[in-house]
Amino acid sequence: MIYRLLAWRLGFEWVNLKRCFGHGPERVHYLGFGANLADSILRERRITPLVAKSFTLQDHGLRFDHPSAWENCSYASAEHAPGEKLHGTLFTLSGRDAARMDFYESVPFMHRYRRTWAEQDGTRLYYYQTNRSTCGLLPTDEYLGYIVTGLAAHPGVDDEYRQWINHHPTASPGRLVTSYSSPHQPGHSRVGDAYRRLTLHFFLNVVRRVSLTEWMIR
Repeated sequence: MIYRLLAWRLGFEWVNLKRCFGHGPERVHYLGFGANLADSILRERRITPLVAKSFTLQDHGLRFDHPSAWENCSYASAEHAPGEKLHGTLFTLSGRDAARMDFYESVPFMHRYRRTWAEQDGTRLYYYQTNRSTCGLLPTDEYLGYIVTGLAAHPGVDDEYRQWINHHPTASPGRLVTSYSSPHQPGHSRVGDAYRRLTLHFFLNVVRRVSLTEWMIR
């Protein structure tokens, strides 16, 4: 587990370093519908969208089934769902910022999310879809607040959907999970579970937070 988390950090440093030399020529369209709806999150991550506009992806639905690092709590994902609508912001990102976003969403090495591609009205875009769909989880108040605020001025959101998202039940974080890096396998010992929680704590508070190159991104 620890080797995978360290590989994630080293890979992240590499894509950060490339971004320090500019955006590069590649452009992609990314549909954000979770915490990335918040400008504060993008600023914190030093992600600079080249264009941002409200967008509704047809026949897709919002789900809160991606397990977080804390028991009982989840992040957002999306599924193909005929008749449903996925409301968010369509960001035009440089390829280098998109690669950095992949690391923030734990795509490389940890494979918690994956890029899923779709096309609508001549626009090819991707969104992040969970690889760990888990029933019975709920977002935290803070996480849901990012979505509520981000969709406040979205012209495609009807009153019924706003009521649903504004009053969606939430959960308080439990203790750290033992299955963050890889899906949980039954029969883990208490010592093994303690090691996984300790490693995850180290990842969240040291490995994930400390970057040698991110401060150079402008």
